[in-house]
Amino acid sequence: MLDVRRLRLLAELSAHGTLAAVAELLHQSPSSVSQQLTQLERDVGAELLRKSGRRVELTPAAQILVEHTQLVLAHLEEAEAAVASLTDNVSGAVHLAAFQSAALAFMPQLLTRLARDYPRLKVTMSQRLPEEALFGARTSVLDLVIAQQYPPPPRRPASGAGPGSADHRPSATGRPPPATHGARSRRWQTLETFPG
Repeated sequence: MLDVRRLRLLAELSAHGTLAAVAELLHQSPSSVSQQLTQLERDVGAELLRKSGRRVELTPAAQILVEHTQLVLAHLEEAEAAVASLTDNVSGAVHLAAFQSAALAFMPQLLTRLARDYPRLKVTMSQRLPEEALFGARTSVLDLVIAQQYPPPPRRPASGAGPGSADHRPSATGRPPPATHGARSRRWQTLETFPG
């Protein structure tokens, strides 16, 4: 059976593009990530990575594994939530990303509150550009993204509104929780209702 941790490394590599980015995200050394991916190639019995300059490209076999890995990780997370729903404890992992201003302005308060209220919940936060973060949410690498939303400029300024009065609001997006698992739904509700 393939090691889920190694499969996750491959999925992270697919999402982030470089071994260094994966290593930084998962708090490992690039050589450790490389060794684990080499072992995964041996376990699978197929080439998964090809060097392309300073980067590596995923082979078709690796792309198939990434697709299945995303499903496996989602199922494991749902299983954790289902078991957690049998107790009153909120646990599991939430991977979130925020733009710099949000990360500095309110993430310390949010992370402190989550650690206090839900000590079994592991929250991983990274600071990312909105485009990269939203891609991470679409590919299930991230659970929650806090990004800056810029509404389109109005055709005519409203009375009393000047050129500098555009509404620049932070917004959050992420994977919706499975409707059948109460623990995960409670976890998302907590994140959504956090006062700013």
